Amino acid sequence: MRAQSIVIDPPVRGIWAIYNPPGHPVLAFDFLAADKDKLLYRKGGFFRHLLSFIPAEDTLTWSCPVFSPVDGIVVASHDTEDDRTKISFAYDLISLLINKPKVADGFGAFGGNHIMICAGEFHVLLCHLKKGSAKVKEGDAVNAGEQIGEVGNSGSSIQPHLHIQVMSNDRYFPLFANLLPFRFSRGNVNQDGNWLKQENFELKNRAHYSFDGNA
Repeated sequence: MRAQSIVIDPPVRGIWAIYNPPGHPVLAFDFLAADKDKLLYRKGGFFRHLLSFIPAEDTLTWSCPVFSPVDGIVVASHDTEDDRTKISFAYDLISLLINKPKVADGFGAFGGNHIMICAGEFHVLLCHLKKGSAKVKEGDAVNAGEQIGEVGNSGSSIQPHLHIQVMSNDRYFPLFANLLPFRFSRGNVNQDGNWLKQENFELKNRAHYSFDGNA
């Protein structure tokens, strides 16, 4: 199968901002829930998050449902990592830089709670899920659109977000060595305040998308 032919469904619903932070692989994406004004917080804003500790639940992303983007078989379901429920952008970033996880710590130290689904010739990995939220276990068959968990703040994460990547096999390490390009089947992109329907499209860094499950 050609990598360019991989098309998956959105793993979330509602409005989301897409980010590729510095040092982040090009073919993996972080999702942060947003409102119609592109804000990421239920209470306060970025500067409150930057300068003080806030509850993770003050972000719009915390506990958002995560859906399977493909039909397939669950080949990994890890659900025991603690979430950071009090977050400070500056503190958490510095702490992560100082205390970088090691391969010997296992993938949970990197991706936190995660689910990997085999969709035939490729695998989809969804990371940083909320502890105790996994609704599937290894060996389960899942359908695209089926809820499989909730977004949390586990692993190497400085704020609640969903990390998604598509891989050629089920190996975690070396990190990002087996990534494949992929497209989303449907959604709406925000351009100058207008929502434009998209089909079989590539995600763009810092773009805002709306996924209602039917677009």
